[in-house]
Amino acid sequence: MGRNTDHRDRPDGDIGAMGEKASGKPTAPSLHVCPHCGSGLVQPTCWEQVSGRTRWRVWRRCPECEWTTNSIHSEVEIDAFDEQLDDGAHTLADELRALEHSNMSAMVEAFIVALSNDLIGADDFA
Repeated sequence: MGRNTDHRDRPDGDIGAMGEKASGKPTAPSLHVCPHCGSGLVQPTCWEQVSGRTRWRVWRRCPECEWTTNSIHSEVEIDAFDEQLDDGAHTLADELRALEHSNMSAMVEAFIVALSNDLIGADDFA
């Protein structure tokens, strides 16, 4: 956990669904999906390695229904969860940039209108 990787070249889609397509067998539900409400926003609150380096105990929480659990998972499951978390972080950062751009564009437009209507003078900057 905690690896900082770049997933831009990785195909989009759910890790669990990708495993199911490849093997033809159903896979365990993804760790980022809440079994109680179905939200895809489940996040880790704490984790620790158990059984050497091959297993992890992860405490998880759903921010939508407040479901919590702790369970032990394999390195493969944790890597898939980590990739989902990284993808979510990239999505949030992209949304934040888009929101900032939208807000700044609106402010610029308002400033242009105020300038063109002589609503702003030198004393506004003193």
